[in-house]
Amino acid sequence: MPTVLAIKRDGGVWSEAEIQWFIDHLDELPREQVGAWLMAAQLVGLNEQETVALTHAMLNQGARLPDRVGAVDKHSTGGVGDKMSIVLAPALHASGAIVPMLAGRGLAHTGGTIDKLEAIPGFNTGLQRDAMAANPCFIARQTTDIAPADAVLYAVRDVTATVPCIGLITASILSKKAAEGIERLVLDVKVGRAAFMQTQEDAKALALSMVKVGTRLGLDVCAQLTEMDRPIGRMYGNSHEIVECIDCLKGNGPEDTMALVHGQAEALGVSIEEAIRSGRAMDAFKAMLVRQGVEPTTADQLIADPWRVLPKAPRSYFIAAHEEGYLADLDALIIGEVLCEAGAGRSKPGDEVDHGIGIQRVVEMGERVTAGQTVMVLDGPEHLEARLLERLHQAITVAEDAPTHPPRLLETITAHGK
Repeated sequence: MPTVLAIKRDGGVWSEAEIQWFIDHLDELPREQVGAWLMAAQLVGLNEQETVALTHAMLNQGARLPDRVGAVDKHSTGGVGDKMSIVLAPALHASGAIVPMLAGRGLAHTGGTIDKLEAIPGFNTGLQRDAMAANPCFIARQTTDIAPADAVLYAVRDVTATVPCIGLITASILSKKAAEGIERLVLDVKVGRAAFMQTQEDAKALALSMVKVGTRLGLDVCAQLTEMDRPIGRMYGNSHEIVECIDCLKGNGPEDTMALVHGQAEALGVSIEEAIRSGRAMDAFKAMLVRQGVEPTTADQLIADPWRVLPKAPRSYFIAAHEEGYLADLDALIIGEVLCEAGAGRSKPGDEVDHGIGIQRVVEMGERVTAGQTVMVLDGPEHLEARLLERLHQAITVAEDAPTHPPRLLETITAHGK
């Protein structure tokens, strides 16, 4: 191992054999040597060949779902109000696609698809591999035998300041996605103050890396750079976002959310408009709920009246505008951080979350407001720190002139360029 470390320390390139050896012996290596390997990768970087080799090694070390014709998926780098997967998966399936979607939990200000779905009573996100292989549309957690090296590496990356390495991010995401047996993949790479990548330049570098490596793995893959300064949609938090997903599947979703959902479907070569309009997407959503453990009567109640089924925190706090003008901005990072501190998210892996805590924006972006008019409603615990409410006030920007906002979709990256 010291010999392997010295190669990268001195600016060299690891061979495929050296990377394969590292992954093969990962469980036997002292964690300080694993950390040193990751730091060497962070400081010197991984080129495309090294990233492909690492992704292959991580993928092939674990189990895989069978390849299926017509199987597609999406992955998002995360954000606030990022709920599109829950709408997209059943809509794609209702339009003829197979959707084996492995998703994750939230951390810090970034919400997680798994946490949102676990707000639904009975929903089982812990499917076993044989159940996944027989399921035409699911959203579930990664099993321990799919890309097992990723869990080891991520735990060490988290405590060694090596999370931002583009090569490591690429290998982590694609080793799991390639294990799903999919043909096509769309990547939603967020850009902005509440995104992992805060500049478009950094986001594009990550997108290009994932597109190139995904293509080398045999996937038809593209990436969309999307804006993450403002929270997506009107609802933020676990139960709250499920409510909005049901609105979307009924064809009543917020414009920005639906634009992203349709754009991701189009990137996968699927039109979902008719499936949503006809109700087939909602039927596919209900069928997915039942296949993953939700009682049929509960699923019916959820679709008809979500708050009859979903947990909701006991007290509502009203966040008002301080002055008259146009609602020009909402700071997604502040909103995500407040939700996390209030209990809707987790500051470290393993923390429990309160699915009933969330925020609803009740004023449209760009709408004129008066001083004292409610802009957001926070559903939270009985006793909430006053500083969190004050921070939500600080998230609101009111301007004298009506604002213009750029479209959510900033740029599309494919294997052939834009």
